[in-house]
This record gives sequence, structure tokens and C-alpha cells, in this order.
Amino acid sequence: MSDTEPKGQPVPELPKPKSPTAAGLVPWLVAAAIAGGAAALKPQLPDSDYVPSPSVLALVAGMIIGAVPGVRAKLGAGVKKVSKQAIPYAVVAIGFSLEFGEFIRSGEALSGLIIVLCAMSSAFAGALFFGRLFGLNPRASMLLGAGTAVCGNSAIMAVVPTVEPSDEDLGLSIGVINLLGVVMVFALPPLAIAFGVDGARGGALAGLTVHAVPQSFSTGEVFGDAGLDKATLYKLVRVAMLVPVVVILSLVLAQIRGAKTSGKRAGIPIFVILFVLAAGARAAGLVDSIIEIGETAKPLWEWAKVLGKFVLAMALAAIGIGLDVRTLVRVGPRMLIVGIAAVGLMVAVTLPLVRTML
Repeated sequence: MSDTEPKGQPVPELPKPKSPTAAGLVPWLVAAAIAGGAAALKPQLPDSDYVPSPSVLALVAGMIIGAVPGVRAKLGAGVKKVSKQAIPYAVVAIGFSLEFGEFIRSGEALSGLIIVLCAMSSAFAGALFFGRLFGLNPRASMLLGAGTAVCGNSAIMAVVPTVEPSDEDLGLSIGVINLLGVVMVFALPPLAIAFGVDGARGGALAGLTVHAVPQSFSTGEVFGDAGLDKATLYKLVRVAMLVPVVVILSLVLAQIRGAKTSGKRAGIPIFVILFVLAAGARAAGLVDSIIEIGETAKPLWEWAKVLGKFVLAMALAAIGIGLDVRTLVRVGPRMLIVGIAAVGLMVAVTLPLVRTML
């Protein structure tokens, strides 16, 4: 040791970095535990159409756990990753159970596409009409229209480069769509059942009207396995329509501004393509092999669906933990009214079409 160095003082040790792998696993384990608990609780509840699906139970449990002081602050960033990364896996796994060939042969593909276009058009028209009625900025109305018609906040963010809204309008529209999406999860099933729409048709209605992808799936699951299949199918058709929606908005705004917009084009999410491939594998009989786990034997596609439903419940549990209801209710009243009117018109147009055409 040189004379210039302090004598008798230990050299401080640098703190050991925490393992990012271990820390990153905690939100996944918590979400899996909640999903497992919801799956175990569901059979103990009364057998009724009004009893929530396991994924909705997981959402509620996540919201309760997230409300415990300190939990959301500790797990907030992690559960966002869980919900974002788990949803595509759930989509693809559920896709293996879809009887896509029967869907095409039955003629439902054409009638279904007509209903999708009517549902999305009514949502956009409602957002623009009521937005003008209540004095919203047209750009804010377009954000609400995209979020309602297509796939919630993902659609809003996809059209932001094209619409170029203010930060305030962007933040408020995201808050409104989040709030109404959660409300739809609980409100749509009893409404549909009251009008005689249940089973596969109830799931189709969920896929056609509920805002975000996981919200739509969990609502469709309330109507049983057939409902979940239809919710998945129709929701992903809406997601695929995001591309023409962005193109149409670009053309409309270019006409208004008298110049080309600077917006970026959106692409079809990769999980939608993988979902189609999974459905194609089922149609080709590639996943019909019987697999025995324990004392239970099921086709491979059915095991994939079981896994997909569990991963979906994990995603909903993670969303529930990260969902701060207090921030959702602090949205602008005019934008909230327009959002309610847009989704209300969408349901009013879509429900009778589902009853008569599907």
C-alpha cells in the first residue's frame, strides 16, 4: 500500500446486483398462482351463466391484490410484461381448438365479416357523431373510435402517428377505453343472456364488441368453450382490420389537411398470423393425437386449449394487479360520455345481427 492511500480503512465492497432473472420471475409466479386459484374456485361456484369465467375471477383477484398497499409499486413493471407477453401465447394455444374448416363451410365467414364491418363502422360513426355533439376535438373522437372499434389501447397507439393528437387527448382516451373495457367484461354477459344470446353466439358478441384482446377473450369464456372459440375468432378479425383502419384514417386526414400525413403504417400482429396457422393445423388434423397426462386423455388441441385458458387467466391476473381504478375514474366527463355512446351504439347494432345472422 502506498503512503498516499488511507491506512486502516477497509476498501468498501460494491453491492452485489440482484438477479434480474429471479426478480423477473416473481410477477409470473404471482400471476400463475392467481390463475390456478381461479381455476380451482370456478367448479366450486354455482353452475350458472352469470358466474364469471376463471379469467374474470383472476382479473378480480388481481385487482384486490393490487389494491394492497405496496403491491402495485413492487410488481407494477413486472405484471405489465406478463400481460403483454402472455396474451400472444394464449391466442395461439386457443387457436389450435378452433374448427376453422367448419366455420368456412357453414357460410358463417361471410355473414361474420358483414357483422364485423357493421360493428366497427357503428363504433367509429358513434364516436365521431357524439364527439361532435359534445364538442370533442375530432382527433380525440378518432382515438375513441379506433379503441372501441378495433382492439382498445393497442389500436389507439397504432393510429397516434396518423391522427397526431394532443398529449391530453391521448391520455384521456386511453383512460376511457381502459375503464369501459373493464365495465364491458362484467356488463356484457348478463345483457347478452337477457336478450337470448348465449353459448357460441354470446362469445361472438364478446369478440365483436369488447375493447381489448384479453378482455374480449375473458368475456367470451363466460359463455363456455364454444363462446371462447368464437370470441377469439371474431376479436382477431377485428385486430386484423387495424391495417385498413389506419390506411383509411390516413387518406381522410390527408384530404382534410391537403397533404400526405406523416403517420406510420400498422402491420398485422404476428400472433394473429400464428393463430391462423394454429387453426389451419387443427383443420388439417395435425393436432388430433391423443395425449395422456395422469389419468386424463385428450387430443393435443384440447390440451393446448387448456394451457391457453390458463395463460389467459395469468394475463388477466397481471392486468388486474396493475389496474388502478382510482386513475381510471379520473377521466374527462365529455370523453367518457362519448366513449359510452360509441360502445353502446356498437352493441345495439351488433346484438340483433348476431341473433339473426349467426
